[in-house]
Amino acid sequence: MLVCVGSTNGVKVEAVREALMEVLPNAEVKTLSVDSEVSPQPWCHETYSGARNRALKSLQEGCDVGVGIEGGVCVERNRVLAFAVIYAVGRDGTENFSTSPWFVLPPSLASKLFEGKELGEATDLVYGRVGSKYHEGAVGILSKVIDRRRLYKDAVILALYPFYNREIGER
Repeated sequence: MLVCVGSTNGVKVEAVREALMEVLPNAEVKTLSVDSEVSPQPWCHETYSGARNRALKSLQEGCDVGVGIEGGVCVERNRVLAFAVIYAVGRDGTENFSTSPWFVLPPSLASKLFEGKELGEATDLVYGRVGSKYHEGAVGILSKVIDRRRLYKDAVILALYPFYNREIGER
C-alpha cells in the first residue's frame, strides 16, 4: 500500500511513518507538497477543510491512501486551544478523520494569533526559537514531554483505522 502525505514537513511525515509501523508496517510513504487552500493559520472548522484538502490532493500518482494533517486553533470557553486534524482518504472513496488532543495556549501566544500570526511564528517570537513548527512546536515547549510528532501519531492511527481494520470499520 502506498500512503501519500500532503506535506513535506518532517514532523508530520515522521508521525505518519511511526503510525504506519504500528498498523500497516509494509506500507510505503511518499511525501507531496500540496496547498491546503486555507489560511496560513486555520481557525476552528477551517482546520478540518485544510486537512481534507491535503488528503484529497495527496491521492495522486498511484497513491492508495492520502493523508492530510492540518494544525489549527480555536476559541473555546474563552481560551485559545491548539489542535490538529488528520484526514485519510482512500482511492476507493473511504474517508475518515480524527483530531489530536487539544491544549490551551497561554495568553502570550493567543495574543499573537489574534494579531494575525501563525502559531509556529508566534511560538518562535514568544519563546525565542527558530523553526519550532519543524521540531517540538508549541506543544513541546509548553509540555516539555509531548512534541508535535507524538501529538499527531495516535491521531493518525485513528484516522487510518478503516484502512487497516476494514471488517470492524464497516460495521
